[in-house]
Amino acid sequence: MNKQLLSLFLVLILSLGLVGCKSNPVTPVDNNEKVDNAEEVKEDGILTEITNPTEVVFWHAMSGSNEEALTNLANKFMDENPNIKINLQFQGNYRELFEKLMAAAKANQLPTMTQIYSNRLSWYIEKGLVENLNPYMENEKVGLSKEELADYPALFLDDGIWNGNQYAMPFNKSQMVLYYNVDMFKEAGIEVPKTWEEWKSAAEKLTKDTDGDGEPDVYGIVFANNISTDIAPWLKQAGGMTMNEDTNELYFDTPETAEAIEFLNGLIQSKVARTAGEDKYANVPLSQGRAAMCVASTSAISTIEKDTLEGVNLFAAPLPGHKTNDQLYYGTNVAVYNTATPEEKLGAWLFSKFLSTPENTAYLAQETGYLPARYSAREIPEYKAYLESAPIKAVGLESFDIGFQGTRNIGGINALDVLGEELDLVFAKEKSIPEALKDAQERGTRALEEARKN
Repeated sequence: MNKQLLSLFLVLILSLGLVGCKSNPVTPVDNNEKVDNAEEVKEDGILTEITNPTEVVFWHAMSGSNEEALTNLANKFMDENPNIKINLQFQGNYRELFEKLMAAAKANQLPTMTQIYSNRLSWYIEKGLVENLNPYMENEKVGLSKEELADYPALFLDDGIWNGNQYAMPFNKSQMVLYYNVDMFKEAGIEVPKTWEEWKSAAEKLTKDTDGDGEPDVYGIVFANNISTDIAPWLKQAGGMTMNEDTNELYFDTPETAEAIEFLNGLIQSKVARTAGEDKYANVPLSQGRAAMCVASTSAISTIEKDTLEGVNLFAAPLPGHKTNDQLYYGTNVAVYNTATPEEKLGAWLFSKFLSTPENTAYLAQETGYLPARYSAREIPEYKAYLESAPIKAVGLESFDIGFQGTRNIGGINALDVLGEELDLVFAKEKSIPEALKDAQERGTRALEEARKN
């Protein structure tokens, strides 16, 4: 009996020991493991840490030295974030990039993030394809402080906001400015114009018909051929705008638009100004000494300097104002598509933020000729020295607080193209301004509506 009790006791002890030593079953590794791990580090509905190797595909249109600068920044980011691979993919020029994005959207094959103008991004936002960046921006771990947010010029951040949501971060920016021949101004004894009236007077004094054939050999001003695309500053300075973003209503046939067009057309009809014509770009005759002034982007500075003939001394200034001094800025932003995984979205956000740090946006500006996306970038020693050596490149930094970016309406560019066609008829004296603006309003509205159907 004692032996039986001892045996039972030993069996019981052994059984208890086995139970105590029993391990949990091993969970098989499958495709869901990445998501399960990701859930552990989610905060406020977003991922805040990347623990697995993650690839972020970035489509862009930066070529040449611009692409080289972007590549350098991507490599720097990957060195600091070894779990994130930035796969830069050049898609051609802007038009080619946007066409490929549209095809990718329709095939459900969008990249993680892209370089894009806001007037193009509007379509993707309306279709619900773009990631709202607010949760990332506001997160204590991966976001931006109030001081950092205040360091972005408002016009650049605002260009990426729809209905209070930040859908894009600023990337490469430029300003529409007035380039002028310094020596021609000195010879004529005139100052750089600051108002429309001064601008007209300067153009009249600087226009020269040296051979007496009735056609100027030196024009006072040269505008771009696609003047309608950049018509916004003159409409704003006259108290108007191109269109209403909320209602999609065009403002082509308004007294303010008419006032702006009358000013521009008056310069052209009096032969103190012209469009680029066969020169293709407004800066070409200026660089060759065949014009005293031209209107172009600050992104053209490098090209202008390279192509300017020896002895031609150029500088730049903000556009002359009228009722207001509003200044037009251009440029793309970077956006993240919500079709990506949580890891990819976080990686894309971190790279977006990285691109616009004061140091990195200053580097990009210095290497490409674009403007930095942060106020404090101008205090970065290398960029500060760069501006001191080339002061013309600091002109675009002067007007951030009175700057704006153009229309973001879906089909807005289509409508502006229609306006351009009508303005060409005005400049050619084939239509009156009232008639052209009436037709532009009607045709442009149809172009807007057609674009929204796609």
